[in-house]
Parts: sequence; structure tokens; C-alpha cells
Amino acid sequence: MNKQAFTFLTLFSLILVLSIYYIMLPPTSENEVVQNDISTIEQLQNQLDQKREDIITKNNEIIAKESSTSESINEALETISETKNVTEKEKTIVSKLKEMGYAESYVEIDQQTIKVTILKKDASHSDASKVIKEVLNLVGDSYQVEVKFIEE
Repeated sequence: MNKQAFTFLTLFSLILVLSIYYIMLPPTSENEVVQNDISTIEQLQNQLDQKREDIITKNNEIIAKESSTSESINEALETISETKNVTEKEKTIVSKLKEMGYAESYVEIDQQTIKVTILKKDASHSDASKVIKEVLNLVGDSYQVEVKFIEE
């Protein structure tokens, strides 16, 4: 089998598997009920989750298109992988903050900045310092950490 046929079969198989996966996803309802008693942290998290879901869906559509080139498919796969990695880092940071005693927190990684929002009354500079140190221990010094405390 020549190289071109092998490449075609590989990409075709990938597209077929991803298409089946996309078809098997449960349908999402556009008429979701929005509760008015959702906290600010939950609202921020829901917006971020929707943004990330849109990125993944858009890239899955690029992969599923027959007219997509192998380069665009590779870029879409890389974007999906990066998005999932960032989401996993954010969840790790949130769980660590819960262990530290901050029950409600929101973390967003945007390029080289980590934005941390914590629901806490009477926060001090030492609280912010503890959070920054712990986040940097988890992800390394390549990020800039911004901490914001809010009261509801």
C-alpha cells in the first residue's frame, strides 16, 4: 500500500470515528431553565463551561467536514486537546482551593494568566498570598496569578 492511500485511510477512519461520536452525543436543549438563585461563582463557571464547549464543538465540526485538510484537522485536534488540558488544570486548582477551605471558587486560565475568584467575606492580603503560592505550586511559575475576593 502506498503512502497516499495509507494517509487517506487513516484520516477517513479518524473522521468516521469522530462523526459517530458526534452523532452519539446526547442532544442539548436550547430551552434550559435558568435559576435566579445561582451565585456569581456558578454563573461565571457556567459561562466558561459554555465557552469551552463551543470551542470543542466548533473544532469537532471542522474535523467532521469532508472538505477539511489534514492540516486544519490537526489544528482542530490540537485546539481540543489544549482546551481539555486547560479545563483539567482549572479543576485541579478549584479542588485544591476547596481543600484549603475556600468552598466556592472560580478559576479561569487565559493564556499566561490565571484568574482566581473566591467567595469570602473579610478576606486579607495573607489569604491572597496563600492562594497565589498554592496555585503557583500546582502549575509552575510560567503563569501570572490574579486573585479576587467577592462577597455575595
